[in-house]
Amino acid sequence: MKIEKIDNDNIKEYIKDLGIDATYEDEKSIINVDTFGVREEDKFLFSFTSLPEEDLISITFGKKKVDSDVVKRCINFLNNSLSFNGHLVVQTSDKKLMEIMDDLYRVKLIFVTKKVKNCEEGKFTLKEKYADIDMRSIKYFCSKNDINCNLYSQNIQDEDIIKKLDEFFMECNTGNIFFCIIPDSYDYMMSLGYECVSKRYVVDYE
Repeated sequence: MKIEKIDNDNIKEYIKDLGIDATYEDEKSIINVDTFGVREEDKFLFSFTSLPEEDLISITFGKKKVDSDVVKRCINFLNNSLSFNGHLVVQTSDKKLMEIMDDLYRVKLIFVTKKVKNCEEGKFTLKEKYADIDMRSIKYFCSKNDINCNLYSQNIQDEDIIKKLDEFFMECNTGNIFFCIIPDSYDYMMSLGYECVSKRYVVDYE
C-alpha cells in the first residue's frame, strides 16, 4: 500500500476506484480538504482526511465492499504509517464500516442527532450558551437551525440530566439537535429518538 495526495491529476481515477458519485463541486471539495488516497495494486482502496487539530483522521472506502480483514489491514497500515501522539483515532460516518469497526476497536465517542423540524438552508453563526440543569451549567452552541452539545467533553452521562437537556432543547424551536456522547450513553440516546451520525475509534499500535 502507498499513500497518495488526491489532486487534479488523480481525482478522476480516485472517484472511479471508490465508486463515488461526485459532481465538479464535490471534486473541488475533495481536493481542498487534503484528502489522501491509499493505493493497492495500482488502484485506490480507501482514503482518509487528516484533522491534525483534533489528532484524528476520517476514513472512507466509498462504495467498495469490505470485510473485517480488509478494514483491519488498512487501519494497521495507517496506524504504522502515521504518527498521532502514540495512538491513532479514526472517525467514520459510514454505517456498514461502523458495524465492522465496532467489533475491532474501542469506541471513544459517538455523535448523534435528532431532527426536530424542517428549516431553511444556509450558514448561521453558532453562539455559545449555557443550560442550567440540576445545579449544573451545561455549555452548548446554537444557531438558527442547530443545537450542538458536547456531553463527552463535559463528562455528562447521567440519564436524568440528558433527558432534561433533550426536553430543554426540544422547546428551543430548533431544527436539529446534535450531541457528542460517551459510548455508555448510546442506547439511552437511541431510546430518546436520536440517530448515530458518526463514531470515533481508538486504535492501538501493534
